[in-house]
Amino acid sequence: MLSLRTRFVLVAALILAAFSISAGWILRQSFQASIVDRAREQLKLQMFGFIATADYDHDRLELPEQLADPRFNQLNSGLLAVVIHEGEVIWQSRSLLLEQFPLPPTSDTGQWIFQTVEDQNGRQYYQLSINVFWEETAAASPYTFVVREWDQPYLAQIKSFETTLWIWLGGLVLAAIVLVFGVLNLGFRPFRRLARELDGVEMGRQQRIIKQYPSEIMPVVNNLNRLVEHERSMRERYKHSLGNLAHSLKTPLAVLKGLERGSDPLADPQQDTLNEQVRRMDEIVNYQLKRAITAVPQVSGQGAVLLDMYQRMTKVLAKVYADRAISFEQDIRPGLRMPWDDGDTLEVLGNLMDNACKYGGDRVRVGGHIHDGQIRFYVEDNGPGIAPGDEARVLSRGVRRDERASGQGIGLAVVNDIVTASGGTLSIAASEWGGARFLISLPLNW
Repeated sequence: MLSLRTRFVLVAALILAAFSISAGWILRQSFQASIVDRAREQLKLQMFGFIATADYDHDRLELPEQLADPRFNQLNSGLLAVVIHEGEVIWQSRSLLLEQFPLPPTSDTGQWIFQTVEDQNGRQYYQLSINVFWEETAAASPYTFVVREWDQPYLAQIKSFETTLWIWLGGLVLAAIVLVFGVLNLGFRPFRRLARELDGVEMGRQQRIIKQYPSEIMPVVNNLNRLVEHERSMRERYKHSLGNLAHSLKTPLAVLKGLERGSDPLADPQQDTLNEQVRRMDEIVNYQLKRAITAVPQVSGQGAVLLDMYQRMTKVLAKVYADRAISFEQDIRPGLRMPWDDGDTLEVLGNLMDNACKYGGDRVRVGGHIHDGQIRFYVEDNGPGIAPGDEARVLSRGVRRDERASGQGIGLAVVNDIVTASGGTLSIAASEWGGARFLISLPLNW
């Protein structure tokens, strides 16, 4: 999705482009109209000089062979003059040779007629004509004076103006877009500061948003602070509840450990298993107490060795699921260390392997390697797998892979919390055996 800044720049660019095109079209039309007006005024001046050279004597209109403007006397100069009487051309300038034009329209005496005409070759001219009476008798007919000028010099001026106009308007649009981009950068600067403060809150460097922001943003800042405070209070409640629960279990565990020391190990063939599970429960309670105090995964300076944790879990799970005869396999790089201490590593590995044993088939495989600068760690089984589209749902707290099986549905949620808090990701895919494959990717620079 496009960012707000990109959207604003695009909208501003579209508005500026539409405004520039409209303004350019209006300016171009105005300039063209002024050019046409100038052409008409120029032809009027030529017409006045042309008529001034005419002389009427002995019932005949006389005109000089050459006019004052040299263009009238030069072929292909683009400036033409003719005199028409009773539909016949009685005089024409030397600049007119083979060009042929339609007769000008009839009009009242003294009325200027300005129009655009074409010769037989398609060349366009601006034409100005006027009817003049030289006799006062009722039978007298008017003389039509016509001056024509080729439109190309005027069109060249329009084209030059149009090119210059679009270049300048394009430059102004680009400059305006750059200015809008700069203004948006300035306007979004408080949001970047807010994002940095939110990162600080997320990473634990500060407890709340403390800087002052523009009045438009402060309601959002206040709501975020209330949300952070609410989340912190809820986390404290959960932490205290977890601590209370773990602390409450220490007393019955102490009783069980006392029974263990006072019993005869040979009296019960499953005494070793019971003793090991009691010790494991004691480790879990101590671990949860520690998590309740810290509330974040414990990053160890050395990191737990994944292969050692795997071997510890297989010994426990092989006894817990002895009736299933589960085959455990591993593809773990020797010496690979996880970015957690033993407690967090056992919490993640234990939950994933226990789920694979509980909901899978009779094969469980654990792998761990370093790939593309990340630790890639996975647990897969050959069970029925997870239906497509349910991957995100099973990671939610209180949801179990199989509703028919016992459990509270918090194991995968705990795993996801630990992985996410460590800057990693947990994804679910299909195993090559047909079951589920839980893949954890963790940054290597821990």
